[in-house]
Amino acid sequence: MFLEVNFKKKLSKFELSVSFEVEEKEYFFIFGRSGAGKSMTVKIITGIEKPDKGRIYLNGKDITNLPIEERRIAYISQTPSLFPHMNVLENLCFPFKVRGLKPKLREIEEISQHFGISEILQEIPSKISGGEAQRVAIVRALLSKPHLLILDEPLNQLDFFTKTSLIPFLKDLKEKTTVIHITHDPFEIKELSDRVIFLERGKVKFVGSFQNLLSEFNFSFPSL
Repeated sequence: MFLEVNFKKKLSKFELSVSFEVEEKEYFFIFGRSGAGKSMTVKIITGIEKPDKGRIYLNGKDITNLPIEERRIAYISQTPSLFPHMNVLENLCFPFKVRGLKPKLREIEEISQHFGISEILQEIPSKISGGEAQRVAIVRALLSKPHLLILDEPLNQLDFFTKTSLIPFLKDLKEKTTVIHITHDPFEIKELSDRVIFLERGKVKFVGSFQNLLSEFNFSFPSL
């Protein structure tokens, strides 16, 4: 199994206790109400936080106590953290420079065209839309060659029309890497998920397909 997660973490209101597995090149969702433990779960996977008990294995390697920079995990929050003083191209060159490498301009050009940002390479972040900024942040993460890409409610602050325009872009991510996507929006899960985990007060209540989730819990989402 590509990613194996089994840990516990004491929080202020409950104990987070999660156990699940993710396959390689899977688009895997973590779903639940606000405060269910979704963000803490991925912060522990990335190394931002430490578990009290348990282990995390990525590609067969125990990464539980590995430093963040050695995990090869890219984490993107709902607010794209682009460098404001750099244009888009300079932002995309950054992953190469961090590794002491010369930026591969042909690779940057190809992935920029594939994900529809080639026309804004000379723009600074303040001059592009929220949807474009989120795409740039994700492309920059892909250029760092992560083993795992974690998206923490990446569409939460976008309007419906921008969100739907990004769905095809996100679907393409599976060709590049394994994805864990946090959300409380069933529309995103319906459109993108291979499987979904449902968290409630820090406990895993379900792991499986979105349709089975609907059936098991009798969820009803009129907008779907």
